[in-house]
Amino acid sequence: MIRFFYSLLVYFLLPFTVIKLIYRGFKQPDYLKHWSERYGFYDASTRKIWEKRKTLWIHAVSVGETKAAIPFIKLFLKKYPHHHLLITHGTPTGRATSIDIKNVRINRIYLPFDTVDATQRFLNTFKPELGLLLETELWFNLIHQAHQKSIPLYLVNARLSEKSFQLYKKISLLIKTSLQELKGVLAQTIIDAKRFESLGAANVEVMGNLKFDVKPPRDTKSKSVTLKKHLHLKNQSVLLIASSRQDEEEVILQSLLKLQIKNLVTIFVPRHPQRFQEVELLLKKYHVPFIKRSDKKIIAKPYQFILGDSMGEMYSYYSLANIALMGGTILPYGGQNLIESMAMKVPVILGPHTYNFHDVSDEAIRLGAGIRIQTLDELEKVLPRMLKSSSQLKMKKSCNDMVISHQGATLKILNKIKSRI
Repeated sequence: MIRFFYSLLVYFLLPFTVIKLIYRGFKQPDYLKHWSERYGFYDASTRKIWEKRKTLWIHAVSVGETKAAIPFIKLFLKKYPHHHLLITHGTPTGRATSIDIKNVRINRIYLPFDTVDATQRFLNTFKPELGLLLETELWFNLIHQAHQKSIPLYLVNARLSEKSFQLYKKISLLIKTSLQELKGVLAQTIIDAKRFESLGAANVEVMGNLKFDVKPPRDTKSKSVTLKKHLHLKNQSVLLIASSRQDEEEVILQSLLKLQIKNLVTIFVPRHPQRFQEVELLLKKYHVPFIKRSDKKIIAKPYQFILGDSMGEMYSYYSLANIALMGGTILPYGGQNLIESMAMKVPVILGPHTYNFHDVSDEAIRLGAGIRIQTLDELEKVLPRMLKSSSQLKMKKSCNDMVISHQGATLKILNKIKSRI
């Protein structure tokens, strides 16, 4: 009965999705593309092609989930040469995220909105043998339809913050039914596993975090050398503001302008590309000397700031950095993925808001791979200390040790599901 009312609500909200897509399309035109996929409509030729294929389906809603899935994708394609991969997304940035592998067996589309009709059409068209939902993607009609069609569905790399846990407890009847229709929940940590079990999940196992298995692209070193030359960086210390969010750049900039740290260059890389121009206008507003990554030719002149207005170069930016200040942690966004930074042996500074990466953040601080600040005023003491060569060496080693100690989730997950492929 509760799923019936949920379905009614989704149908009621469906017309508003059109407005939302158009609104987002003004800022990011890619939202105006592939609408038929969003509503679960596919042509006859698509159905004919996919009915003959052996298919594993992975849902990676956005950038972080897509990157996390890359080691699994590579290993799966190697182990199962006759299978195709269908990767669904929820955002254009997720769909555009480079997988660092060219393979005709990889196909990428949008997951349809969670109506009964759209999810039925999706599953009837692509007929996956098995489905993997990454992290916290609980779509109740989708899960139920897969269960009805006997398609095994796992929630993998599953995580559940305290905030989401408290929210889901309020709709526990709907959550419990859906969790029990899954074949399994493969959680990142013991804490995540206990939260899912408290909500009613039956088959819960701890597998670790796929993000620790992600390796930098093979050409990162050569690309970073080219980027360093393009930006005229030489012996400066580099602070990377990684994946900053709305309004964070201004408060961080204000704090940095109060500091007197010689030879420090700060690179701002906003989380969302549609905000590049907004951050550029902010830097102009404060009349600070800055350059842009997108400038075709940069004149060698003194500057304090760089706007990293490019896509797909995050590892290159990390390669240039001495320290990374993680975006989403200064204001209450819950944080961004700090594992990429540690994989590049770049120590992190974290603000007070890390609930999306609570366990990883706490461990990084405990092991000496990162430092937490409560206010940006603390940068005055923290930055000079972290930039000392002795501190850099210790923290870099802690980053590397932590990443190595957590690797292996990819193989564990593949071994878990191989009997169903």
